[in-house]
Order: sequence, then C-alpha cells, then structure tokens
Amino acid sequence: MVITKAQDLEEFREVSIRPAFMDRSGAAAERSVWDVVAQLQDIWSETFQANAVVWRMWANHIMRGLDRSTWDRDILEPPPSQIAILLKPADLPAERQLAGLSRSSDLALQVVNGAIEDNKRLKASWKAHGERLENQEQLLLTRKRTLEAILAGTRLPSLSDVIDPLPALTNIEDIEHQG
Repeated sequence: MVITKAQDLEEFREVSIRPAFMDRSGAAAERSVWDVVAQLQDIWSETFQANAVVWRMWANHIMRGLDRSTWDRDILEPPPSQIAILLKPADLPAERQLAGLSRSSDLALQVVNGAIEDNKRLKASWKAHGERLENQEQLLLTRKRTLEAILAGTRLPSLSDVIDPLPALTNIEDIEHQG
C-alpha cells in the first residue's frame, strides 16, 4: 500500500494501527481488551495460569501504545517481568491427573463416610425398633397371662347345661314397617 495523501494515511491507521473498537475517549474499548486476553490465553495458557485480572494487565501492557500493528507480535512474546511475577506455571498433565485423582479419592471417601454414618443411624433405629418389638411382646404376654388367669378362675357351664333361649322367644309381627 502506497500512502500518498492524508486520506490514505488515515485509512491505513484505521485498518492497521488503531484498535478495532475504541471508546469515546479514543482508548481501546473493553471488547478489544477481551480479544487480546483471549489471544493471550490461547497461546500461553499451556505455559501459565493466572486470575483474569492478571491476563487483563498483560493485555493492557500490550495495548498501551494503541498501535494494533504491534499487538500480534507482542502477544507472541513472553510476558514482561512485572507481569511474569504474577503468573504461575501451568499444571503439568501428570499434576492435573494427580490433582483430579486426589479430588476423586476425597469425594469417594466423603461418600463412604456418609454411608457409614447412615448405617450407624439405621442400626440405632433398628435397635429402637427391636426394643419396641420386645416391649410389645412383653405386653402381649402379660395380657395373655391375665386372660389365662381369668379363664382359670371362671368356671364355664357345660354345653349341655346351657339352654338355648331362641325357641322360647315369641315372634311379634312388625306393623311399623309394613307398606
């Protein structure tokens, strides 16, 4: 591209130098910052890990001159020392796997401990039900002995001595319900 006029220079600045999105003051808009943050994370997240604010600080450092033509190059460069001290090394795959295994083991242990506690409560409940059943059985045995004592103390007449009252009853005609 040959720049011969002021208009060509302005077009070049729009296309190549100025941030794609700017706020009213002429600074890079939030959207531009997040675009640079996303590019940094795409490239460097396997090497570094950090809070969102640190990634934003790094993006702001890259964007400080508002010259978009340098951003791609600066994104590929390692972080400046003032940002590097805020970054942590990314977990290695083995460390991630061990951390995941540790979390899984902790979760499994919590589940087993919870089941043991549930089992203790169930045993206590079972014991209480057993005691109630034992009390109920004792109550029934007491009632049985009471009834046996009543029966033993009461002499029932023999069947031949009992007179059936039904034949001696006279049948009275029902006149109230006749239609």
